Amino acid sequence: MASRVFALLIGIDDYKSGKIWNLEACAHDAQRMRQWLMQDLQVPKENIALLINQEATKRRIEDTFMSHLVNNPAIAKGDALIVYFAGHGSTLRAPPDWCEGKLGSVQVLCPYDHDTKGPEGRVAGISDRSLFAMLAELSIIKGDNITLILDCCFPKAQLTSSTRDRRFVRYTPTLKATPEDLFLGLWRGAVGRRFRGEFGFFQDDCQSHVLLAACRPGEKALEWKEGGKFTSELLTVKDALPLHQMKCSDLSERLAKGLAHIQQHPVCVGQRKDRVFLNGVPFVADSSLVPVNGEKDRLRLEMGAMHGVVEGTEFSVHEHNRFGSINPSLDSFRVFEVHPTWSLARRKSVSKPGGRGSWARITRWNSRTPFRVYVKRTCSSLLGRLFGRNKNSEAELDGIPVKEGLNIVQVETSAKADMSVGVHTRDVRVQNLDHLVPPTAHPLIRIEKDRSRSGVILSEAARFHMHLHRTNPAKPFHESLGMEIFRVDPHTQRRVGPNLLIDGTAAISHSEGARYAVVLHNHSDIDLWPYLAYMDSNGVDIQLLYHPQPSHPMPPLRKHSYLDIGCAGNGIPPLNFPFPDNQQQESAFLKLFVSTSYTSMGLLEQSSSVHTSPPTPVPPPPIVESNRPQNWDTALAYVIMRRARAKS
Repeated sequence: MASRVFALLIGIDDYKSGKIWNLEACAHDAQRMRQWLMQDLQVPKENIALLINQEATKRRIEDTFMSHLVNNPAIAKGDALIVYFAGHGSTLRAPPDWCEGKLGSVQVLCPYDHDTKGPEGRVAGISDRSLFAMLAELSIIKGDNITLILDCCFPKAQLTSSTRDRRFVRYTPTLKATPEDLFLGLWRGAVGRRFRGEFGFFQDDCQSHVLLAACRPGEKALEWKEGGKFTSELLTVKDALPLHQMKCSDLSERLAKGLAHIQQHPVCVGQRKDRVFLNGVPFVADSSLVPVNGEKDRLRLEMGAMHGVVEGTEFSVHEHNRFGSINPSLDSFRVFEVHPTWSLARRKSVSKPGGRGSWARITRWNSRTPFRVYVKRTCSSLLGRLFGRNKNSEAELDGIPVKEGLNIVQVETSAKADMSVGVHTRDVRVQNLDHLVPPTAHPLIRIEKDRSRSGVILSEAARFHMHLHRTNPAKPFHESLGMEIFRVDPHTQRRVGPNLLIDGTAAISHSEGARYAVVLHNHSDIDLWPYLAYMDSNGVDIQLLYHPQPSHPMPPLRKHSYLDIGCAGNGIPPLNFPFPDNQQQESAFLKLFVSTSYTSMGLLEQSSSVHTSPPTPVPPPPIVESNRPQNWDTALAYVIMRRARAKS
């Protein structure tokens, strides 16, 4: 599922005018906000526009606002939109007929070229009237889920010329720009538009957006070398409060408590200040968390053998299942009884007090299938051994942290390995050597040399291997399951040509824009629930191509029948097998899981991308006690695609 968060982040320390006192931490604050969005809220890099210092001229800010937000076709109405500004605020004397009612001064945000000569006269900042018109236009086109975050100020008393008074305050006086310059730089959409200017940016009846400001009108917004006090407090609070259920107004009150000692009181204004922060859009369901219920010391986990759970699998319990919102572990459990789609577990420690949660996350799989890794000897790894590394409590493979419970073992030769790893000076190079993959389909993957990310890749590779090789030893439906792969006409969405899957392998000459359908066959006497995963053998990515809904009245794969995935008439669009532009060959597995009762298989999905959007939320299974026997099985197909030569 694509991320539904988009942001324009602005941070200005260095100003073009020599009369404006430079700041120290605004650019860093904007970069920290980007890091929060990308890491915690899983916002893709392309969804964030970042303007730093000389990039953030008035014209560039306005142009980026239009291109990245207003005219961005990727943004749907209701998506969460953030406009963040860290820099100087300022005020100018209001010109006649500037707004309705009496007004003494106009609040402005200071771009990089503030108070300098521009093509339309002297730059008088981005005024409150201009920005309100811009945000009003944005809300009409993209919806009113807009949050304006300002880490600047508009103090009542003018600052003195002393260094001590000016240095840490995000405000500057405007010395040369005149009231007439405000009209010259007015946003074109603000001309002729009514504006109540007496409260500047702080208009509580605003309908287009919610404002989260660093301080009250008239107060000072302070910074220090490590960052703005307001932004730093916001990034601290997000790790302490459940943002997925926090109202904007409550968030500002919590921020104000943290900054009361410096007489800085963040505020939230706007008609929709009492709705959940960002309207809850980023905090989607995390499919790696599954439901649990039962007594405090004994729980039923809605995962079983089909998911990879075995006796000894351990999990933590949590209060909720939302991305991007603090969700600490409340207790730990260990599985003692395993069924096809659910398990029973006891608390690991009865003596220690624990909390009650409704959601579980696997912390130790206790996998029985070893994942064998061959570590190549490189100059970088040899130097690491020669000079030593920081000692820590976690297991390592050549400096890469290894997560326990995934049964990762080191072997001496590549012939015995499922994966080879080489630690080089600038990157870590990984190669899939799984015996199920033909030797001609073993490309080398380069990963940025980052200790934590390398550890994640190794863990994801081990999970990939575990899911790929997992089967039901009893094979109850092994002879009853079948798969076919067909090309699909992109216009009629109907099958064209013969079945491409022969003896378990599909060799495909892939052309740009090609679409496919997978037909699942059930020759058994039992209706089945199917789950189809695309497993990229060139990496560790797992994508669910098909997952049924629990609301379906009957299992979709009926007995002695078939299910057509990707053809016209069934409501499922044609399938697009991923094929990176820079590759001439791509190989993958289609792994089919089937069960006699519905279960959620969303935890299968994973991506090797450093910053990726959350996987598509999959509804959890209804928790129903049933004595009806359950069963499950798998089927596997190998797909190898070669890029078709373009016709001359």
